[in-house]
Amino acid sequence: MTTFLVTNGTVPKALANLSTLPTQLYVTVAAPNKKLFERLCVPQSSRAWEGLMETLELLPSLSTRTVVRHTLVDGWNLGWEDEYAELDRLADPTFVEPKGYVFVGDSRTRMTVGNMPSHASVREFSARLSKRLSLDVLGEREDSRIVLLGRKGAKLRVRG
Repeated sequence: MTTFLVTNGTVPKALANLSTLPTQLYVTVAAPNKKLFERLCVPQSSRAWEGLMETLELLPSLSTRTVVRHTLVDGWNLGWEDEYAELDRLADPTFVEPKGYVFVGDSRTRMTVGNMPSHASVREFSARLSKRLSLDVLGEREDSRIVLLGRKGAKLRVRG
């Protein structure tokens, strides 16, 4: 069986207490610093950023494939490659996945369709980030506005 877990990483104890790890663990890092995180993500906990940092520190010790996903919102968090690279180095994930924001769900109360970045913007961000991290572009899906970064030879398919 193959399992995937996607988390915002704000409750690191939940990951540390898992008796069985998923096949692949995604942690969303939607902001490069605490100030922007609080403005963009509007967390319910006053310790959400600190929890995310603890999760990123925990990732290298987990014996599973890990992915840091950067959900990019035009006018909010595009750019900041140096700061994102610092967070990615801390997490040392198997893959880094810059992805364009999609205007769906509750985010529509704070965002507009204009906050959805083009794939070209996501690709440009990814190219700048990959240079800072010495990672390669392993793939992309223009219709999903997503780019996958990792080390050459990284196994892309998960076998259960």
